[in-house]
Amino acid sequence: MNDKAVMVTVSNLTKRYGSVRALDGVSFTLGGGEIVALLGPNGAGKTTTFKCILGVTGFDGNIEVAGISVKENGKAVRRQIGYLPQTPAFESGDSCEKVLEFFAELKGGDPARAGQLLERVHLTEQRTMPVGQLSGGMRQRLALAAALLSDPPLLLLDEPTANLDLESRREFHDLLVELRDEGRTIVLSTHFVDSLSEITDRVVVLQQGKLALNATIEELEAQKQGRRIMVNLNGTEPGILMEALHRL
Repeated sequence: MNDKAVMVTVSNLTKRYGSVRALDGVSFTLGGGEIVALLGPNGAGKTTTFKCILGVTGFDGNIEVAGISVKENGKAVRRQIGYLPQTPAFESGDSCEKVLEFFAELKGGDPARAGQLLERVHLTEQRTMPVGQLSGGMRQRLALAAALLSDPPLLLLDEPTANLDLESRREFHDLLVELRDEGRTIVLSTHFVDSLSEITDRVVVLQQGKLALNATIEELEAQKQGRRIMVNLNGTEPGILMEALHRL
C-alpha cells in the first residue's frame, strides 16, 4: 500500500450461496484517490464483492470503508459510497434535472445540487431533456451524477461503459480521472482491458471467487516479465488480457 489513506479494507471475504463459494477468502486494501479496475470473467465474484462492500448481503470475513465496519454500521458505510449499476433505472419521461432531484430526495440529499452535478458531468444543455432521448453515454453520465449526490469518497461502478461506443467510453473515463484527482476512490468493474493504462492505478483480478492478482500499475510494469496470470474475461482471450496488462 502506498502512502495514501486507506479507503477500503477487505479481509478474508467469503460469501456462500448454499454449497457454492462465490467468494473464497478474498483480501485486498485500496487507497484514497485510486482508480481500481476490478476484473474477472462472469461468475468470478465482482458483483458479489460490490454487494458485500455495500452491506446489502451477508458475508463472512470483514470489510471496512473509511474505517467503518460494514457489519457493524452498514448504513454509515453506504453514506460513504456512490453506486452505479450496469443498467440504471430511470423513468424515460423524466427530465435529467427531475431525475436528480428525485434521487436527492430519496437519499436525503439536497435537490438544489442537481444543476451543479449536471454541469459536473457535462449535461447542462440536456437538463430539461427526457431521459428517453439521451444517448447511452449521456445516460451513464447522468447515472454518475446520481451516484455523486451525497458527495461520496468511494464510487463503485458496475460495468459502466459496457454498452458505450469508444468515444463515449473515453468521455466517461475522462470524468473518472477528474473525480480521482479530487481524491475519490473509484472501483470500476469492467471487461475492457485495452485501455487500462490510460486511467487505472490498480488492478484487482478475481477468478473463481479467489483473488488472482492485486497490483498497482507500477508493480505490473516492474514485474511484467515475471509471473503470468491467465484469466478469460467475458470472452476476452487470456493472451489479450496479459498483452494489455504488459502494455501498462
